[in-house]
Amino acid sequence: MEHVLNIQEQQVDPIEWHDPKNDPFKVNGFAWFDKEKEYRRMPKHSVMELPICVDELANCTSGGQIRFKTDSTKLLLKTRLSGVADIGHMAATGQSGFDIYIGEPGKQHYLATAIPPIHEKTYEAMLWDFTSTSSELREVTINLPLYQGIEELLIGIEPDAIIEAPTSYISNKRALFYGTSITQGGSASRPGMSYTNILSRRFQLEFINLGFSGSGKGEREVALTIRDIENPACLVIDYEANVTPDEYEKTLVSFIEIYREQHPLVPIMVMSRIPHALDILPEQNLETMRRRNHSKKVVDQFKQNGDSHIVFVDGSKLLGMRWHEGTVDGVHPNDYGFMKMANGLEAPLWSMLKSVGVV
Repeated sequence: MEHVLNIQEQQVDPIEWHDPKNDPFKVNGFAWFDKEKEYRRMPKHSVMELPICVDELANCTSGGQIRFKTDSTKLLLKTRLSGVADIGHMAATGQSGFDIYIGEPGKQHYLATAIPPIHEKTYEAMLWDFTSTSSELREVTINLPLYQGIEELLIGIEPDAIIEAPTSYISNKRALFYGTSITQGGSASRPGMSYTNILSRRFQLEFINLGFSGSGKGEREVALTIRDIENPACLVIDYEANVTPDEYEKTLVSFIEIYREQHPLVPIMVMSRIPHALDILPEQNLETMRRRNHSKKVVDQFKQNGDSHIVFVDGSKLLGMRWHEGTVDGVHPNDYGFMKMANGLEAPLWSMLKSVGVV
């Protein structure tokens, strides 16, 4: 690969730059990465003609992670993104930044954030500098930007440092989350604070984020594409907020049926949306309740027809008593809201995965 990033050959402290697409680095969170080697959430050359917005948003790297071990006393990152930070209701660190955790799967500890310049697509960041401490082998997870694409990414490590593959997950099964801008991570302050990334730190499994801002609408083409993802541990369906009640009633059953044709025993969670600030208005609340009731009704119907691997989770309860404090704009969660969502989803998700022997 010919790198176009401007990397200085002479540095006071020599740094060796590595493409994390190569071993021993491990890229997770992209279902088609092993085949296409792209930081992309849907196939680049899809058999199905994907909706235009879904195809574009698939380039946003939400849920993507770079994992490895190193004893380097310095760790740097250099990247060229597909665009600049430009979302008014979302921190630049969430849209275009990276954050880093240390520790093996299920035991990660937040360490630092690569903060992007506001008007630049290309930047470099020091993730850690432990030169004043003794060298030790650390396990690294780097969460990729939630609302930006990556054109190139390099990891900077000292030339004589050890680089090893990360700890393996407990299973090759993958947890799939399909839904909206909230699923994608809007408006977390940094990548690790989206609810799917929070949950990924509580399960020793790969998580695949298929949230498409304003564009996850239960389309047939999307259902057919998602069902091709190999080794699913479960599927969480959370697209209710992107559609009208009429659209939801027309698409939810067929979306589940399409997935069930290929995965009859994979656990499915149908989740109603979290409360919005305007739900205090009677007309708005009626639409919210209509969609929520449809979610529950559909799950009950599938259960009555013999599907024992489908559950309903009431999203209206996830943010708790002070639900109105959980968003940045009345819709998209802040970090408090995302943590509440993850806390509320952890138990039902664990129960689903345990029921099929994944955890």
